[in-house]
Amino acid sequence: MKRLLLILILVMGFSSPGFADDRKDLPPHYQALLDRLIKDGLDKNFLHPLFLDPRAEPIPNRMAISLLTREIPEIYTKFLTFESILLAKNFLRQNLSILKEMEGRFGVEKEVAVAILLVETRFGENIGKHRVVPTLASMAIMDSTENLLRNYAIIWEMNPEIPFAWIENLASRRANWAYKELKHFLEIIRTEEIDPLEVYGSTAGALGMPQFIPSSYMAYALNKNSFKEWIYNPEAAIFSIGNYLKLHGWKKGLSIPQQKKLLWHYNRSEPYGETILQVAGKIRRKR
Repeated sequence: MKRLLLILILVMGFSSPGFADDRKDLPPHYQALLDRLIKDGLDKNFLHPLFLDPRAEPIPNRMAISLLTREIPEIYTKFLTFESILLAKNFLRQNLSILKEMEGRFGVEKEVAVAILLVETRFGENIGKHRVVPTLASMAIMDSTENLLRNYAIIWEMNPEIPFAWIENLASRRANWAYKELKHFLEIIRTEEIDPLEVYGSTAGALGMPQFIPSSYMAYALNKNSFKEWIYNPEAAIFSIGNYLKLHGWKKGLSIPQQKKLLWHYNRSEPYGETILQVAGKIRRKR
């Protein structure tokens, strides 16, 4: 208990105004992050107004380290219902010519692309409710001293056997991943005629109908016009999924285990891959 009290005192100390940088024009919690982004080539005149906006405030839940996983089969059962499969079949019928073109061009079965769009966003109905900038920025500062100590104090209460070094390593990996995705997103959005703080996505910053993280958008998205249009455009989503899977090795005639292995790149979850293939099989059936 003495150890925990010391940790809490340290957290309070690091949170005090006296610990903040004297550069009053920068938000204290984002100073190191902004310095890094500017060093990596982003314009401070673009960044400062963005991160001074109240809508960019850090999100506590995104800075927290959870020991639980959401990737369990039960969360995917809703996509295997009669209603969901009927919705998927209707989408396939309405977009059949585009899906056939994608299938011929990329070798990705049209039912697989439809299944992904169903599971990811229900065909654009739910692209995410979280502002992408503060979501990724919050995760990118997860490894700050203050956040590390706060997370350690919380986890210590649940399991004092977990070492600080383990938490530090996990936070560092997640923060570095989020930093890279945030940087990619800012590079995408700075040339778009859209308010960066009004772009919404998942709790991991995934975007649009196919839920591409920013780095995947830059590498694999296919769109004729703007990012803003891509977000809700079924044709762009279909071709982007085909391009993504093909470039990861998808082709006609793959075995089920091979397909699951490639779907792991899309979402690192065994229940996810299993569900995509089950949905695709149900769509394919005549009844």
